Amino acid sequence: MKYLALLLITMISLATSCQKEDPKTPDNWHKDVFRCKINGEEWKAQCVSDPLFGCSAVDCQYYWKDTKGFEIAGINRSIQNETYQSMSFSKYTTIVGDNLIPLRKEAYKDWNKPSGCRFHDLDTTSMRRLTILEVDTVNFLIKGTFEFTAINNCQDTMRITDGFFHVNFRF
Repeated sequence: MKYLALLLITMISLATSCQKEDPKTPDNWHKDVFRCKINGEEWKAQCVSDPLFGCSAVDCQYYWKDTKGFEIAGINRSIQNETYQSMSFSKYTTIVGDNLIPLRKEAYKDWNKPSGCRFHDLDTTSMRRLTILEVDTVNFLIKGTFEFTAINNCQDTMRITDGFFHVNFRF
């Protein structure tokens, strides 16, 4: 009976001392987050990994030491859904806070559309906002929000809202 009680105490002790990892917070939770809504539907950067080269769904450059130039690009590609879309925008000189995204051709691309309708240019009559929230120059992380509207030659309008990024940047 004494051994049974000791065994029971040991098992309870081991069971309560084990810590499980929280699957909702992986080690890279802050890296390569680039998401938004396109015409109200969720969109996020993701890619199909190649066994030899892997993949990178987001690329960000931020020249924090001199011009404060910023550029970000993301791709959403999946074989299962046959999705192939990308977006990118840049600003030569940024500040922490609100920035106006300058006009750019081909800010949004939908490679699944017919060739004359794939490329969407930034709309000159709509808000084009980039907000830099944080810059971590030790870990090379940048966080911000964005919104803009883009139109193609077929007059399809893509309203990009609720944009958010938290990514590692190159310089």
